[in-house]
Amino acid sequence: MRSPNRRRYAALAALSALAAGALVLSGCGGGGTSAPRAKELFFQPAGDPGAHPFTESTVTATSEGPPAARRSARGATAAPVGAARALPGSTPGLYGAARSVSSCDVERQIRLLTEDRTRSRAFARGAGIGGSAVPAFLRGLTPVVLRADARVTGHGYRDGTAAPYQSVLQAGTAVMVDERGLPRVRCACGNPLRAPVPVRGAVVNRGKRWAGYAPGRVVVINRADTDVEGLVVVDLVDVAWMQRRTGTDGDEDGLPEVLPPYGPEADITDPDTVRPPGEAVPSADPSATPEPSAPAKPDRTPRESGAPTRTTLRPGDTLPPEPPSEEEPPAQPEPEPVPTGDDGGMFPVEPDREQVSDVLTGPDAYQE
Repeated sequence: MRSPNRRRYAALAALSALAAGALVLSGCGGGGTSAPRAKELFFQPAGDPGAHPFTESTVTATSEGPPAARRSARGATAAPVGAARALPGSTPGLYGAARSVSSCDVERQIRLLTEDRTRSRAFARGAGIGGSAVPAFLRGLTPVVLRADARVTGHGYRDGTAAPYQSVLQAGTAVMVDERGLPRVRCACGNPLRAPVPVRGAVVNRGKRWAGYAPGRVVVINRADTDVEGLVVVDLVDVAWMQRRTGTDGDEDGLPEVLPPYGPEADITDPDTVRPPGEAVPSADPSATPEPSAPAKPDRTPRESGAPTRTTLRPGDTLPPEPPSEEEPPAQPEPEPVPTGDDGGMFPVEPDREQVSDVLTGPDAYQE
């Protein structure tokens, strides 16, 4: 049961400072009065509500955590420029929180959205849910804090509609995530979120980058394969592991049943240390003899519905080179842009729909 009034003042004090240098030209609405173009990428610091928020801020605590919980960008293994690391939402340490403290006031967020029917319907459309489902949708989410800069599709409230745009959220941003670990709401502005939409070609950056930002340290958060009962997050006050049950705001926080193979102070963007659930970390002992493993399974797996297969990127993966062939393969036609109305034709109708194209899922598609 949610209890927004339960707060630990010591934890709030530890989490009250926003990331340094959080002055920016953009925000929840994309940073301008005109609709954003498809190839624009907006930088959004943790605490800035922006020019076109859906609601007032419902943030109760936001922080990157104590210095011990983070590693210097110089000390981390950076991915190639232009690459964004893909991680499932169930990855331990992807999010942080303070024990028994919610990062967002969920009930206030519900009130702010539902007191205006036009705004509520626009939010529902941006989130991809039914208009009457907003309260239940929000109560089913889990308030946490991002521990890495993350690519998302945001939606600003303009002229009674949800206008989509691509953005990078700064580590320390308070968000609400769904049962698959995907960010769905940004609490600083009530902004509905979906998975990022890859774009081809050059990307125009909007807004001021914060100190410590690096393209190789940005993550793309994918839905976990199955629903999770609880997220294994970092207690940002004590720098320790804890589990936050899905759909709660901290009143049921406890210890994880199984501890991750790395510590809570690990850099979540370091592929040599942090691996997704189910993927083993390579042994650090050079003399260790690797055990024989079963043949690698192909990345493409058929969906139960019989729909086209999709490529799943793992951390650090790059698209493999094409195998040599005696025959020249037939030329493939260039895919047509998805017509979606007045947003330039580059935003899919369903931004968080599973991608089925190598071009759309390759790490170089998430350019910074």
